Amino acid sequence: MNTRFLIGAGRELVLGVGVTIALSMSVIVVSTSIGLVLACLRLFGGKPLQVAVASYAAVIRGVPLLILLLGGYFSLPYLGIDLPLPFVVIAIMGLYFGAYMSEVFRGAIAAVPRPQWDAGRSVGFRRFQVLWIVILPQARSLCVAPFLNTSLVIVKNTSLVSAIGEWELVTAGREIGERTTDVLPVYLALAACYFAICFPLSWLARRVEGRATDV
Repeated sequence: MNTRFLIGAGRELVLGVGVTIALSMSVIVVSTSIGLVLACLRLFGGKPLQVAVASYAAVIRGVPLLILLLGGYFSLPYLGIDLPLPFVVIAIMGLYFGAYMSEVFRGAIAAVPRPQWDAGRSVGFRRFQVLWIVILPQARSLCVAPFLNTSLVIVKNTSLVSAIGEWELVTAGREIGERTTDVLPVYLALAACYFAICFPLSWLARRVEGRATDV
């Protein structure tokens, strides 16, 4: 490989890293929003809602993400839904990881001691106010570590979207490998890129867990 080609390949990988990070952040935002809503419905909704949310979470967590990506990508056009591929990816992954995020938030909210609810009600807060003002700030500190771990899984699972043609880091590496036929160096570079993205999240999660253990 000449120097010009190496520079071009490096630029392509950097662009792939940028797309992967942007895609991951979008999925994290969507799945966090969905997860918080589902957690509240699971904890405070009526019995039918609780059963529906629990069933949704169980089904989603029992199906591989790749199956959902392939099924959604090839099925939506038959249903008359024509969306840009990035929107399809973000929607499917957001719904998928929303089920995992809901368990993160549900566990954190449920871990807040019951007297905190009673204290909020004693000063005249309504149920929603107690949840928003008293409970969620305490639950936030409890869910940081599992939230970061789930975000780490999201980043790594963005590699699956290459199977349906979405351009990101793995696709960039595969294109470079096909042009050069030097597959091993390219995939080692991909592994290094994912490590550079994921290691800070992993390190931060360990630090948060360590502080929680010390407390």
